[in-house]
Amino acid sequence: MKLADHFNINRFLLLLKLELHRSRKGILITFVVIFDLLLFGFIMESIFGYQKVSDSHPVAYTVALLAGGFILSSLAFHDLGNTLKRHNYLMLPASALEKFLSMWLLTCVCWVVAFTLLFVIFAAGANSLGHIFFSGKTFVAFDLFGRLPLTAIKYYVVLQGIFLAGAVHFRSYVLPKTLLSILLLGMICGIIFYFALSDLFRTHVEFIEQYSKMTGTPLYSLWLVLKWMFWWVLAPLCWVITFTGLKEQEV
Repeated sequence: MKLADHFNINRFLLLLKLELHRSRKGILITFVVIFDLLLFGFIMESIFGYQKVSDSHPVAYTVALLAGGFILSSLAFHDLGNTLKRHNYLMLPASALEKFLSMWLLTCVCWVVAFTLLFVIFAAGANSLGHIFFSGKTFVAFDLFGRLPLTAIKYYVVLQGIFLAGAVHFRSYVLPKTLLSILLLGMICGIIFYFALSDLFRTHVEFIEQYSKMTGTPLYSLWLVLKWMFWWVLAPLCWVITFTGLKEQEV
């Protein structure tokens, strides 16, 4: 099978344009709701906050980026949850790879870029209003390249794939089902690790209390492996699961 059967740039751009057109109202509503809540929170923090220096933008950016992005990702492939729309979506003249890439691009890359640009404008405008109406406070400018915003972006790129996979495999209530699955999987893995490595944990309990002394221990090596898998394996694995789920439904 030729590469063009899986990916064609013209076909992909047309699909991307179609998805943007169909989702424009939902995206617009999402942005309006998020920034309304952010503005409300900024005003409440300015009125009732006791600190003279306000630096709430990094936390607000992190929460809104993650929460809004996860909600949008869980709404991806929403046509698959409806019998009639599901048939029409699967019959679109586009490959599973193109459908996956279009949704990943919209809910990951485009979301991060669009939300970040709008938040920078929002933060500048909110600080200007704050200086006018709350002259007794000092409002710190939003630093996009600060530790917290950059960390939030990295976590979003990694974790977003989980909700994209859930959008393909769950037909309804994608967000709560995905969150429940994450909690159950975390509990099961935690129990397995606890019983399998209980002796190891008891042996190094003093190192857990003093993290710096864990270096060189088996427990520390395990932590490094898990950390590496989180950053470099989790996202590609979720993307493969999403793509495979689309392929299976097309058959």
